[in-house]
Amino acid sequence: MSWSVNEYLVKLLRIRQLIAREQIDYVLVTCQTNFLWLTGGRPYVNQASEKACADLLIGQDKVYLVSNNIESNRLLTEELAGLGIEVACYDWWEEQGFDAIITGIVGGKKLLTDIQLGNRFSRLRWDLLEEEKFRYGQVGEAVANILEVIAFTIEPDMSELAIAEMIKHQAIVAGVNPWITLVAVDERAYQYRHPVPTGNKLKRYAMLCLTGQKYGLFVSTTRLVHFGQLPADLAKRHQAVMAVDAGFIGSTVPGVSVSSIFTSAVQSYQKWGYPEEWKSHHQGGMIGYMSREFRALETTKVEVRAGQAYAWNPTIAGVKSEDTILVCGNQATIVSKCRRFPTTLVEYPGGVVVRPSILVL
Repeated sequence: MSWSVNEYLVKLLRIRQLIAREQIDYVLVTCQTNFLWLTGGRPYVNQASEKACADLLIGQDKVYLVSNNIESNRLLTEELAGLGIEVACYDWWEEQGFDAIITGIVGGKKLLTDIQLGNRFSRLRWDLLEEEKFRYGQVGEAVANILEVIAFTIEPDMSELAIAEMIKHQAIVAGVNPWITLVAVDERAYQYRHPVPTGNKLKRYAMLCLTGQKYGLFVSTTRLVHFGQLPADLAKRHQAVMAVDAGFIGSTVPGVSVSSIFTSAVQSYQKWGYPEEWKSHHQGGMIGYMSREFRALETTKVEVRAGQAYAWNPTIAGVKSEDTILVCGNQATIVSKCRRFPTTLVEYPGGVVVRPSILVL
């Protein structure tokens, strides 16, 4: 699918304004992420490749799809219909075909790629349009539901690999790409912050993590499940990590610096008796067309703005609290909110935030 013509033109204007600021003549969009963000078209055969299967050459008056003959017809017909993009096609066996087309259009004028522009280009993706916010709500609901379904389905003696397979299957059914699927059971939840699933079998406790993508947008969530009465230490750790996360979410409002949000979270870890835990795992950051556009640090020079999305993921050994939020108006809205999953109202300086409890079965 392609975006609406209006959405495409708004994003195209951002690129052309960047061209003017950089005092260049053309930008060549080469990455899958940026191609999809701009057009809505699926620019891939192999999704594991950062490089798109064709490129978009953008000047101040025209946009060209620079593609070999294998991909050009599919992209124009099924992915870019109605956007008014011209095709510049070369035969796949012509070793110099791509270079010849670029030289023929650009000549001696100045061109930079999205890769060369780096963060100056990726920042164009950060402020989401109304259409993107609407889609984010759909993706958030889908990803949260996937983990919720699996959380109520798993049983003791299932392996981490089997649980991960269930998550991935549920994701595919929902049309979500399960880019990151982490599962830890029992002691592994305490040992590793990125628990790639193994053959270990569930006894009493499971941590389920999913970062899924749909419409190019990423949503990150974590849910915790325990069979039988919660150990006191686990409940204590979870209360603390929920409090840190509530502070993250409640502080993510327009005009607040990411560095100050991060610093406050570090202080919250200390307040709750776990002063060193933040050092064992990154705390999350801005999310969107990347699983993290950036990871927050005390030195991050970014100010929160309405229309941005964030996914904070504080951890204390054994527990994690994670959802994806969209900054709307003067507050953050959780897009991956729970439906049947139990929740807790958690206070932070200035208010309360709903956080997922540990599901006790």
